[in-house]
Amino acid sequence: MKYDCARPFSEGLANVGLNGKFGFIDKEGNEVIPLRFGIVTIPDFRNGKGRVELNGEEFYIDKNGNRVD
Repeated sequence: MKYDCARPFSEGLANVGLNGKFGFIDKEGNEVIPLRFGIVTIPDFRNGKGRVELNGEEFYIDKNGNRVD
């Protein structure tokens, strides 16, 4: 899949975007976290968490895309 943008890998995942939606791929190019987020505030993972936006709400996700508070 071709993306509009891609960020460097961090903790094994890279933030990618296509048509205004963002998600994360692994080093083999597999989409680990589907393209469903809006703005990715912090486009890399730190301590196993990344900050994302969905429907106007910002929160952290784990490396599987699950919300963590």
